Amino acid sequence: MSSSACARYGTPRAEPMSDRLPILNKALEQLKAGRFDQAADLCRPLLAANPQDADARFFLGVSRAAQGNLDEAIGHLDTVLSIRPDHIDARRELARMLQARGLALVDQGRTDEAIAAFARAAGTDPANAATHANLATALATERRFEEALAATTDALRLSPADVTIHINHAVNLLKAGRLLEGWGENEWRHKKPGREKLPPALMLPRLAHLGDLKGRTIVIYHEEGFGDTIQFLRYVPLLAEKGARIIAWMPPELVRLARGQAGIAEVLTGNVNLPQFDYHCPIISLPYVFGTTLEAIPAQAQYIHADPELVAAWGKRLPAGPRIGLVWAGEPRAYDPGAQALDRRRSLPFAALAPLTATPGIAFVSLQMGSAREQVASPVDDPMGEVRDFADTAAIIANLDLVVSVDTAVAHLAGAMGKPVFLLDRYDNCWRWLSDRTDSPWYPSLRIFRQHSMGDWSQALTAVAAAVRKRLAHG
Repeated sequence: MSSSACARYGTPRAEPMSDRLPILNKALEQLKAGRFDQAADLCRPLLAANPQDADARFFLGVSRAAQGNLDEAIGHLDTVLSIRPDHIDARRELARMLQARGLALVDQGRTDEAIAAFARAAGTDPANAATHANLATALATERRFEEALAATTDALRLSPADVTIHINHAVNLLKAGRLLEGWGENEWRHKKPGREKLPPALMLPRLAHLGDLKGRTIVIYHEEGFGDTIQFLRYVPLLAEKGARIIAWMPPELVRLARGQAGIAEVLTGNVNLPQFDYHCPIISLPYVFGTTLEAIPAQAQYIHADPELVAAWGKRLPAGPRIGLVWAGEPRAYDPGAQALDRRRSLPFAALAPLTATPGIAFVSLQMGSAREQVASPVDDPMGEVRDFADTAAIIANLDLVVSVDTAVAHLAGAMGKPVFLLDRYDNCWRWLSDRTDSPWYPSLRIFRQHSMGDWSQALTAVAAAVRKRLAHG
């Protein structure tokens, strides 16, 4: 609890007990100053004298929450509201505490308990849009999509211009398979401050509203994750088929890979002046432009091709035998706490792959980049120190028989190349893998092995190891 939050608490009621009010005012001063231990120490004797003192109990609850004891704090505020149901500060603080508890439970993988906390918070302070939005996200994690979408509707009713809520709503719609609505909602991301730097008037409109693209120049560009860009490069040949000339702006890691792909006339990178163009479009908006539905996903068996010369060179570097590529962790993104929390849920330690890497007769090859690469050990071969970018990674994948990966850009790259992929998918899965299915409408060669409970990879890894042995037995 911040000291600034304490400043809005009302003045304690004057009630019998001659020295009570000065003590409460002193406790309030301590709260405002962030001295929560002292505030709590002042309140406890008052409650010993009168357990029904709502103000003392309220201040004690706030103090205990600030000290990290949410359970005790929630108990105190429950008691306050049983004594004084009209205590508005207690109601609002209880809702905040329940929401904090819900977020902590989500991080612990205790989603059902989080849902209960968020639902109670929403009932305690119905005007808090963020609580309804968090409830929606937790419900979607448990695949309770209709309830999740109803909760988001409540959140947007309360805060219709909240960009974050709209983006979360987009994710929940996509998870539910309602792609057309999801793409539209996801366009709200352009309203983030500083997000759109190119002229909005030249954003590529929906194809239904476009005329002939013959001779038109379209700039497409990387926006967020590498996996997103790789996934949606499938739309570039479709634009080129309509007569457009495609210029792609890519980060350095994707430049060589993009230069070899169908439909791309020119690849730019870095801080460059763009040539004259007719339209521009972030790659993540391409499914929106094409009006992609679940039934109409352009699921080419292969739309990314590795450089043949690189394939040959890497083929000489890799060990002989049936080869399986491994990725066990994502990129933590230390600058983004939310992304860090997600990465902890999608990643696993290298040692957890032991049921798989113990399989005889297979040459295992690491495709892991980042800090998790330090975990690699025998019998896995690690060529990634020699890899420059995704063009090299694609060339290595071209020499493999199978890729086993958590949800990372490598899984997208292998799927886009038509390589068999066994995806280890976390319980609160990304929207693109949908729910309750083992295949992917985006990648025909990909098979999904899901966690059965939050944080538990054991069943998924056992199933992957069995599938690999079966595949090996059948050649």
